[in-house]
Amino acid sequence: MDIQEILVIKNGSQSYGISTNCISQIARVPMLMPLPLRPYGVRGLCAVSGNITSMVDMNLLLSLTEVDYEDEKTRLIVLNGALASSTLLVSEVFITVEIDEKKLESTDEIDNPIIAIYKHESDLIQILSLEVLFSKISKVEIEAKEVRNGKVKLETKKEEDTSRFLIFSMENERYALNIEYLREIILADVEFTSIAGTSAEVLGLITLRDELLIVIDLRKHYGFSTKESDKNRILIASYDGKKIGLLVDGIIDIKSFINKDIEYMRDSFKDNKISGVIHENDNIISFFDSDVLENLFEENKTFIDEEKVNLEEDNSHSTIMEVIVFKLSSKEYSFDIASVSEIIDIVPSTRVALADSLIDGIINIRGQIVAIISLFEKLNIPRIVNEDSKIIICEISGIKIGFIVDSVSDILNITQNQIKEQDDAFFSKVLHLDNGKRLVLSMDIDKIVSKEII
Repeated sequence: MDIQEILVIKNGSQSYGISTNCISQIARVPMLMPLPLRPYGVRGLCAVSGNITSMVDMNLLLSLTEVDYEDEKTRLIVLNGALASSTLLVSEVFITVEIDEKKLESTDEIDNPIIAIYKHESDLIQILSLEVLFSKISKVEIEAKEVRNGKVKLETKKEEDTSRFLIFSMENERYALNIEYLREIILADVEFTSIAGTSAEVLGLITLRDELLIVIDLRKHYGFSTKESDKNRILIASYDGKKIGLLVDGIIDIKSFINKDIEYMRDSFKDNKISGVIHENDNIISFFDSDVLENLFEENKTFIDEEKVNLEEDNSHSTIMEVIVFKLSSKEYSFDIASVSEIIDIVPSTRVALADSLIDGIINIRGQIVAIISLFEKLNIPRIVNEDSKIIICEISGIKIGFIVDSVSDILNITQNQIKEQDDAFFSKVLHLDNGKRLVLSMDIDKIVSKEII
């Protein structure tokens, strides 16, 4: 046993020792970022010197009461070597002691992290093997690496006010609609009933759950060229009790923006077609909300027959939930939109040691660490990542979690008569769309993330 010096850790009346050869530094406890699906003994993630590491609770691995994270004596031990991707949370760091081999008594218990007893003055110190101690955790043998996506800040920041927008494309430009005015998104392959005397941008009327809606080709409204594609979508927008369909090239994201990055410029745009711009890094996204919608309704008020709205009043046709529909390996699934925070493009993730095998890694979204959970592995289906793949960010019990999906199809309002309940481990409902021709499995996110979250 080659131990020259140990760091003594106090836990109540108990003393434990760790070889200083394993220690890189001792730090005050930084902000803890909870990790979903974490194994027993791992408290979460933390940032130390620009690196994201797993925070392991020494007490839990010794079958003791967990370390009080907020106690002023609590410390974080940053490890090196094979354990450099982890840090050890301890109750109190006491002193360092040079080892006198004559006072060291080895133990012979197999798989016991206490490998020796050392007598120092009147204290008996239990010396730990970190390799054996960490073996108490179900490891995922993946390498952790430094995350470089802006400067990591350890102090807790007050969350700024944000607004959510649906981002969509028209030709090669990006536009956004405040999510407050979006009711649903549907496929564009519908039949239109033409209306005599309308402008070229008016495609006609469609029937949506016994409701007649006028549909405008938003691309023509903004002077863009039109191109038919299976990515074309119709946004169902609503304002002041009225609805209208807006045909666009395709859906890009649902995203939250800090309000200070949203600049209203209503008087700067002619024809009242833009409400303002969103500043995103070095890019600018034009957006519109109530003013532009009101103008669209005013321009087409002759063709909007409000009395034909809501012809069916029974409960079977009233909206009871809103879902986001996505694909995994050519099959369609959905999440309740209430749990969805935003949708982003695929970005590289960083693997994390000691994480559950369902966790693909972590990403940094505006300084917040988000764990990515693999639905492919959870559902035992082939993993496919392509140019249409997205990450859906959901918020569960106050923690943001990301799910990689093949593509995002629609945002839909679901009525009672479209829902069939079922008893399944992950899918509590089946959505029968298009008169039963299209079946979508509705995922219960709480069941998908069924292990500890906090």
